[in-house]
Amino acid sequence: MRTLVATLGEGDADNVLMAMRRLPYDRLVLIGERGEEPSGLAELRRMESMTGHEVRFVQVDTRDFMGLVDEVCEAVAGLRDGRGEVVMNISGGTKLLADAALFAAFRLGVPAYHVTDRVVRLPVMKGVTARNRFTALQSQLIVHLAEPASIPALVGAMPPHNKQSVERIMRELRRMGLVSARLESGAVVVSLTDEGQEIRRALAASEGRMA
Repeated sequence: MRTLVATLGEGDADNVLMAMRRLPYDRLVLIGERGEEPSGLAELRRMESMTGHEVRFVQVDTRDFMGLVDEVCEAVAGLRDGRGEVVMNISGGTKLLADAALFAAFRLGVPAYHVTDRVVRLPVMKGVTARNRFTALQSQLIVHLAEPASIPALVGAMPPHNKQSVERIMRELRRMGLVSARLESGAVVVSLTDEGQEIRRALAASEGRMA
């Protein structure tokens, strides 16, 4: 099953219709701001009902950008049933919602488009999620750093890896700008940078869960 996810705002039904005509799909899911349903949604539902399809409308809170990205990720990740494919169109909705949807597409490795009178494929690599970009041990360390932790604590949380391997991975991630380290009461304490926190959320989203 191929699911088309499209952002939708007030007066954007025509952009969604363009995407529906240009991008093949079996199921339509629309994402819009929480509140009153935008005009045009009823017509889209009517048109889809003529083909025997239902339209799912997911409402998200657009007050906080990263929270919005998380909500879009959660909605899209929940659509991946079995081998089902998801594609995204971001030509509707506010700029904030469209940017968040594109950010979510990058996190999840979902193909993204901007469809108006022409189809523009956005630079998201299909199937390439955050998990594909790191080794298993790098991902494991990032996931375990929900809170700052000492090297011994990380070693204890990541058996059978020893102190040397954990320190090596920490140095690799530090060079990438994803972790930082500081001395605290004579012990090295490791924590994620802002970029590292975003990668942790992306790793969670790539597995269909939230960090």
